[in-house]
Amino acid sequence: MANVRGHYRKNGSYVRPHTRRTKGPCASPRAVVPRPRPAGATTNVRGHYRKNGSYVRPHTRRMGGPAVVAAASGGGLLLLIVVLIALFDGGSEVPAGTSPSPATSAGAPR
Repeated sequence: MANVRGHYRKNGSYVRPHTRRTKGPCASPRAVVPRPRPAGATTNVRGHYRKNGSYVRPHTRRMGGPAVVAAASGGGLLLLIVVLIALFDGGSEVPAGTSPSPATSAGAPR
């Protein structure tokens, strides 16, 4: 709360001394309802200036399209490579304790 002295406005009207209320959530007649956070992958954006000079306030942005695919595919690509190596490399192993057949070791007859 702030005390305001009596003064004259630019238009010549007089303002009597009074106590001014500070603005805040309680000063507003309507209830302040917080916005729900967006579902899915999000990222925090810092405040910045655009090329045209306008200012963008800090906010939370939902990631969509290529950003989500890039973020989610990091581990998926590695898993795919491991599975492919296991499928194609797994057929050449000989079980322990057995010897390879002569046709396999010498090659197929010509």
